[in-house]
Amino acid sequence: MKNEQPERPIIELLENGPIVAKNVPHFRGPDGEDIEPKQVMALCRCGASRNKPFCDGSHSTTEFRSTPSEERTSDRVRTFEGQELTIYYSRLLCSHAGECGKRLKTVFDSSRKPWIAPDNASREDIAAVITACPSGALSYGLRGEPPQHIVKNEVAITIEKCGPYHVNRIGLAEPHPIKGGCADKYVLCRCGHSRNKPYCDGTHKDIGWKD
Repeated sequence: MKNEQPERPIIELLENGPIVAKNVPHFRGPDGEDIEPKQVMALCRCGASRNKPFCDGSHSTTEFRSTPSEERTSDRVRTFEGQELTIYYSRLLCSHAGECGKRLKTVFDSSRKPWIAPDNASREDIAAVITACPSGALSYGLRGEPPQHIVKNEVAITIEKCGPYHVNRIGLAEPHPIKGGCADKYVLCRCGHSRNKPYCDGTHKDIGWKD
């Protein structure tokens, strides 16, 4: 008998319902603990489950809607050109985790205009920050080259404490076409209040959502 190939990991988004994650090899909880993944997991994204991170059906009683808000962030990519390097930024995908400013404030400083300055650090340092960006909102390229994302090798879903799901190297069954998006890493809303569903927009911080 031929060896059966393991089924590829995939994420399905049920309309007005949970995230269904299949064949996920690594699943980490809000405190960094490993959670043994089941072959099929229904994960809460309405924010109201009493059994977080798993769905308990609360979306049906809270009248959760999975469609983006009419106030959804504009789908465009901003370009920041340096002498050798160009950095690209999609605000629609950004979960406002703040990793870029924490790691390299000389380049990424939201108090400055323009807030991204590609010439203020080495290519290696900028690449490290773009690797750490969980949402895929940041990418970069040498002048004249198309933008590229940098994705960690691990195939996993990691839960941010009191925040969203960080997804790495697991595709969406029905991708949402976003300019500048990365199919291999993105951040999905868990509180149920993002204006940019299914993606996180940082609203969980504004409303003080807790898991």
